[in-house]
Amino acid sequence: MTSFDSTRLNRLADIIQKKSVVHADEATRIMDKRDGRALSWLIDLRPVMMDSEALDIISDLFWDHYQDRCPVQVGGMEVAAVPLVTALIMKARQRGLDATGFLIRKDRKTYGLGKLIEGHLNSHPVILVDDIMNSGSSLEKAWASLMPENLTPRDVFVVIDYDSKAGHQWRAEKNVPVVSLFNDISRFGVSLTPTENHIKYSYKILWRYYKPGAFAFNVVPKSTPLLVGDRIYMGTEKATMVCINRLNGELIWEYETKTVIQKGIWSSPQHHNGRIYFGNYNGVMFCLNAQDGSLIWKNPCCDFIGSTPLLVPKHNLLYIGLESQRPRMMGGNAAFRMDTGERVWEVGQKKYQHGSAVYYEPQDSVIFGNADHDLTAYEAKTGKLIWKHDTVRSHKYPPAIDLPRKRVVSTSFDGNIYVLNAETGERLAAIQTDDICYTTPLVTHNRIYAGSGDKFFYVINSETLEVEKKINCYARVYSSPRLINGHVVFGTNGGQIVELDPETLQIVGKAQVPDAVTNAVSVSPDGKILYASTHMNEIYAIECEPLRGTSQPRIEIIHHDKKPSTSGT
Repeated sequence: MTSFDSTRLNRLADIIQKKSVVHADEATRIMDKRDGRALSWLIDLRPVMMDSEALDIISDLFWDHYQDRCPVQVGGMEVAAVPLVTALIMKARQRGLDATGFLIRKDRKTYGLGKLIEGHLNSHPVILVDDIMNSGSSLEKAWASLMPENLTPRDVFVVIDYDSKAGHQWRAEKNVPVVSLFNDISRFGVSLTPTENHIKYSYKILWRYYKPGAFAFNVVPKSTPLLVGDRIYMGTEKATMVCINRLNGELIWEYETKTVIQKGIWSSPQHHNGRIYFGNYNGVMFCLNAQDGSLIWKNPCCDFIGSTPLLVPKHNLLYIGLESQRPRMMGGNAAFRMDTGERVWEVGQKKYQHGSAVYYEPQDSVIFGNADHDLTAYEAKTGKLIWKHDTVRSHKYPPAIDLPRKRVVSTSFDGNIYVLNAETGERLAAIQTDDICYTTPLVTHNRIYAGSGDKFFYVINSETLEVEKKINCYARVYSSPRLINGHVVFGTNGGQIVELDPETLQIVGKAQVPDAVTNAVSVSPDGKILYASTHMNEIYAIECEPLRGTSQPRIEIIHHDKKPSTSGT
């Protein structure tokens, strides 16, 4: 085990103590990002990363340890890694070492080339760097971002390792050595408060399917993959409907359509009796043979379709929202025959209709969320209006039905989660969030679950219609929650797939992928594999298993701060 130069290490510790260790007092408030509670201390290494002497020391100590392992690539997640990686590759040049650098964005650029990773990657071993390791969440995001590039970090280097339980679990799962300059934070006069860890599951990415051509600008729900048997169907922004083998991620067939705008297929495919139904942003509705992707029928029924079809086989009808360029009727809610694609009825809308419908069987009605800032219920066979409920802004995603209570629940771009009487449209509640809502809620376990653009996931009591819990997800939540293996599962724009126990309302599992998960997550028939898609035309197969213990780590954990503590806790 290599030891670092104690003189330089002690000098770095002095700089950290002076510039980065902050204690709360009357003038200084420190808040936890998870729940906003007050903290008594914080180690903020950003001032150190702006200190030329500190960066010089860190770079020297880093290359003292790694110089014999070149050539290497050094990279990490912004913001901390920006000065750190820059200093490391400059020091490597001074020493004549073969080393390159890269930076990983927290979020993919939504313009230009839409990059997630800045820099030119190569085949050399990767050393992942960060300023602090606590739970390992930022390292996990960086790790996941390298996976599509077929790169797995060989080492992890951090300035300070909090030596936390969550951090130990992370490196044990990754089976990676972690090199730290300091791993005893009591040296800086602080200590961790033990917290209960509710995470019970670990995740492994089995395969990734990727269709090039997505537009990073649109970080919103798109075509949700549909799992039918051993096949997955998904629309792409390249205007193709793809059929993928769920066991290995290989393409089975692909049907190419046309599009005139940069959206392709956002409509989510639906399946019945061996047929796949969907709309396209070229304004054409399609029905394909699910087995081989051959065309059964198509109907150029409007100018654009972003809506998802609702199938009601007993009426041989599908219901979908239409978008048109007509001056006085730019949208419509319509019903079409499932066997032929013939239009049966249509009710005009003043605005482009991106919204979709849900079927309410007791009344034999279809309930649409509309761009006209309302919710409407129609007789399923005739399209006759049953009721209309005005809201402040649009409803972009299908509502949900609470059948035992005869309710419809819908989220709106006005930030409200609306609960209405499904038979009369009477408003029972409007639960306000702080940003747009773009999901279909989930009703289960006597609760309503829905995400919001305000980065919180809402849990609402179905009896009182009051918020029981707001879960900070640190990223927008546009993924519609689903009940999978008894847990509420949803994705975030931060690329996380979250499993929530509906009984305890504790998060029991998290998986990480590189890009925003804006669609609902699916699961294999045996419940062991999750299928999650991102806004970049990707699907990930993620294996879930009980978390392994970490009392005897499978890896060597390398620390280089063995000096006895000089300050108390």
